[in-house]
Amino acid sequence: MTRPLLPALFVILTLVPPAVAGGTPHLTAAEIFEIRLHVPNADLSDLTPDQVRALSALLYNGEGFDLSYRIRSVLNDGRS
Repeated sequence: MTRPLLPALFVILTLVPPAVAGGTPHLTAAEIFEIRLHVPNADLSDLTPDQVRALSALLYNGEGFDLSYRIRSVLNDGRS
């Protein structure tokens, strides 16, 4: 009974670690949508990994006050 499960388990264990380990962080479609609600003309191309992490943290951990200002601050950081 365990024989048919072994190949499936092997496939799952080989595919999951790369997906979980990540690599370069990226914004999800929902995060991009929310950023564009607050800053419609935001240039989200060529973001650094630190900017992506900061934007995600703002969206999930922010109080919501001055969110547009904070997003602009993160986007302008490193581009000056």
